[in-house]
Amino acid sequence: MGAFLVTYPRDKIRTVLIIFVFVRVTFIPAALLIGVWFVLQLVSVGTVATAQTGGVAYVAHIGGMVFGALTARFFEAPRRVVAQGE
Repeated sequence: MGAFLVTYPRDKIRTVLIIFVFVRVTFIPAALLIGVWFVLQLVSVGTVATAQTGGVAYVAHIGGMVFGALTARFFEAPRRVVAQGE
């Protein structure tokens, strides 16, 4: 998700919104949707940190997103530069 956010920062993601009994399919900016997901992961780490089971999966999600955001540009295909006269 971090790599997607870095690579396509202005994209929108088709999402199913469920608010009480209302259901709607709409497009939400990727930065907003992934940002909300990231905050939920952070909150979940804080919630389960006091339990004996720990929050390893939440920390792994956070680490994976940060790693993806930091390394996304290294995995992109190089862009082809076309000379003016061609």
